Amino acid sequence: MAAEYYLGVLDYVIIVLTLLISTGIGMKFKSSGQKTGKMQEYFLAGKNMSLLPVVMSATATLVSSLTMIGIPAESYKYGIQPWTLAIGMSIGMVLSAYIFLPVYFQCGMCTVYEYLEVRFGRLTRYFISTMYILQMILWMSAVLYSPVLAMSAVTDLPIEPTIVVFGAICSIYCTFGGLKAVLWTDVFQISLMFVTLLILFTAGIIDAGGLSNVIDRAKEGGRLNFFNFQIDFTTRYTFWNGLFQGFCNGVAVYSVGQTGAQRLLSLRSAERAKIALFFSAPLLTFLYISSCLHGIILYAVYFLCDPILNSNETGLTKYDQIVPYFLVSKFHSIPGLTGLSVAGIFSGSLTTISSILNSLATVTVVDFIHPIFQSLQRNEKKSLLLAKGLSLTYGVICICITLSLTKINSLVHIAFLFTNTFGGPILAIFTIGMLTRKGFGKSVLFGLLSGFSITLWIGCCNLFGGYVESPLPFSSSKCTTSLNSTYDYSTFEISNITSPSTTPGFHPKKSSF
Repeated sequence: MAAEYYLGVLDYVIIVLTLLISTGIGMKFKSSGQKTGKMQEYFLAGKNMSLLPVVMSATATLVSSLTMIGIPAESYKYGIQPWTLAIGMSIGMVLSAYIFLPVYFQCGMCTVYEYLEVRFGRLTRYFISTMYILQMILWMSAVLYSPVLAMSAVTDLPIEPTIVVFGAICSIYCTFGGLKAVLWTDVFQISLMFVTLLILFTAGIIDAGGLSNVIDRAKEGGRLNFFNFQIDFTTRYTFWNGLFQGFCNGVAVYSVGQTGAQRLLSLRSAERAKIALFFSAPLLTFLYISSCLHGIILYAVYFLCDPILNSNETGLTKYDQIVPYFLVSKFHSIPGLTGLSVAGIFSGSLTTISSILNSLATVTVVDFIHPIFQSLQRNEKKSLLLAKGLSLTYGVICICITLSLTKINSLVHIAFLFTNTFGGPILAIFTIGMLTRKGFGKSVLFGLLSGFSITLWIGCCNLFGGYVESPLPFSSSKCTTSLNSTYDYSTFEISNITSPSTTPGFHPKKSSF
């Protein structure tokens, strides 16, 4: 039996150090909004942010730990096809810069949902704002839960303490620093993500025997399927499906989602917001395509011995564990490198959660509390204190829900179903409002509810129908022992992230760092 392996002291030191740096940035900006007493300072960073942090933060909007773990697993199984998501997102970002964002800047809005009251009435604003809050609470929990569970499956990283520590650190620096702290910590965290991706990329190519080997093996395995122009909405990935899905995500996140739009509204003009998105789009494309290529590299590494088919030796049961498995199996002999890579993966979660916490506090205060308690709106000092309390409260809620996910796995299905169901109808409402003069009040609300019903029905059928598209073939011909295993195919669905395997034999957890 192999010796037991654990994360070393230096690994934990590096992980803790990255958390302390993020906290330090938050503490640096802890007086945001207190010196002037203005809510604009806390919610929108005084609308005088420079381009660099906004560009980096806007890039981080559509990137999370799910990107670094999920996309490589998808391309490992289905080929390079998910790359079209990035192209669609970039197109959607450009469209947002020209159609939606100028309206928010011209009207001087703090939240995108203020527009809904002007165009359709207060009831529509309240309804969609409520949906946004519920969506984001569940999404935060999913984003925090996924990397913790994936990493704990292949290391000795404890699940509950890790959830509490990462959630608490993120809540603290976001609460004290406001949007300015979120933007600058995003710069640090996304830089760490780039470094981690570069390390994994380089190690994978070397382990596969060079770039030519990667290309040859990927071609032989049918993974270089860049252009599948088939028009079939029942197929998991085609060029058109990926392009359309990415486009909708890009428009929705930066146009009608408070999390993405709020970062851009921290700039002083719509023109600067356009520039920020133009610089952010290629960075986002690079990150997504690099993640896809990482999956192809991993396929070349395990070309003749798939770690899932060889689960008796590896202990893996799900493909979302393949990135953490590669990480620990290749870097355990290099002190600190595993810790740096783990910190890079978790940085994707921190960027997402901190931005959501700030936007949730903003939406709650601006869209609910101020319209109801107008006297509080005139007292910015109390409003600021309330906003910070709300940010911290949402952080605690996120931690509690995430901890509950470790006990009740079905909640994860519900979280993803709920967060992915409502984007389309909400985007449609904003599009109708800005591009037409039709649709008012109750008629729009009725259409919104109808749209929700249809997308919810489709989502439930997809979730509970049991159909899973078969991946491309794998091989275990060169494995010492192989085991035909039953496994979940999808990595983008968080339900496929499972608890640590108890399969006997060699396991990454039983290795020493």
